[in-house]
Amino acid sequence: MEEFLRFLKQNELWIYVSLGLVLVIYLRKLNSAWQDWKSSLFGLEKENAQRTLRGSLTMVGLLGLMILSEFILISFVVPAYPQSMLLPTPTINLFTTPTGTLNVLSVNVQTDAEDLATQQTNGENGCIPDQLEWLEPTADQEVSGAIILKGTVSLPNMAFYKFEYSASGSNSWVTIAAGNEAKVEAPLGGSWNTKELVPGDYILRLVVTDNLNNQLPPCDISVRVISSE
Repeated sequence: MEEFLRFLKQNELWIYVSLGLVLVIYLRKLNSAWQDWKSSLFGLEKENAQRTLRGSLTMVGLLGLMILSEFILISFVVPAYPQSMLLPTPTINLFTTPTGTLNVLSVNVQTDAEDLATQQTNGENGCIPDQLEWLEPTADQEVSGAIILKGTVSLPNMAFYKFEYSASGSNSWVTIAAGNEAKVEAPLGGSWNTKELVPGDYILRLVVTDNLNNQLPPCDISVRVISSE
């Protein structure tokens, strides 16, 4: 479902254009079939015109329904989707030096990034006290069942955040939920159901993206999932 909604959102314009063009074609066919049906005199001729008319009318109805469905999904379903508009799970390589084209804003962006990096040197695994940190669970805590995740996500110029998990030693991250409002010592939104997970060590990660689409170093903690039975 997530991939389907992402496809509809990313290709919204082309979907409308394609469906609109096909709709125009079938509207012309519908009009032509209607004229043929009105002007037909003999039974067989009238029956063929009526069959063409029904087929064109059916296609017009289906295309109209598809356009309406696209509008409803993009306008109402996508904004309410809990994965925060289907954000791709970032994999951040701390050893990669980002490159880009400098502009007038680059000085301010670089200054903000340097200030944030300086703060993060005092934190552990990208976490910044009172700005980006986990409160529940805490590092190395044993957890089981469904857990309400709490923490603080309050950084300057934050656009959105997401939190995810991965088995320890794996690079495959699963998004739990996301949001775009600052949280201070509060539930982050949604819960983490560990009942279906194999007991063992896992990593919980908080990922923040700023309003210039820069992904900040994630805040990671290790937890141990135990059987709830």
